[in-house]
Amino acid sequence: MVDYPALRKDSADLLGTEVTAAGLFVIDIGWVKPAAGGLAGALAGDVAATAIGLDGGLAEGLTEGAAHVAGKHAVYQGAADAAGITPVMVLAVTSDEFVLMDWLGNVRSGTGPTTVFARFPRATSSVTSTQSGPTRRIVLTEGDVEARIQCTLGLFAPGKAEMRQVLVALGTE
Repeated sequence: MVDYPALRKDSADLLGTEVTAAGLFVIDIGWVKPAAGGLAGALAGDVAATAIGLDGGLAEGLTEGAAHVAGKHAVYQGAADAAGITPVMVLAVTSDEFVLMDWLGNVRSGTGPTTVFARFPRATSSVTSTQSGPTRRIVLTEGDVEARIQCTLGLFAPGKAEMRQVLVALGTE
């Protein structure tokens, strides 16, 4: 479980300034690529099921479901690696800027931040938000630098109170 007060403190220590809100957000690579990753994962599930001698029924469904998740994760990891970032990032809000930093882990556990990826001055940056069900997609833009991230505020989403605080601080909630 993520200790959000510690995350806020660690973010403030790294940035050298007070952090009013901090949450974990995931790289948003759009709708097409995750679906392709899921398809690749499902195909890998077919191969895995055949290789270990499973066919039909629940075992196949479980194998394909797990492979779909693994394929989707691989797409997110690949997109993050290509951009030189982590798939899950800390978004910290200060009085002067929005800051994206590394997070080594997932939205339920991990460590960080240790590195600043991007800084978006509040005075000159654009923040846009869209919603699709429980998912919020955020685009931070400053000049020709753009960051696309997302979070889920679903019923069982971890850290949703903290993510809501960040969304309020961004002016999108």
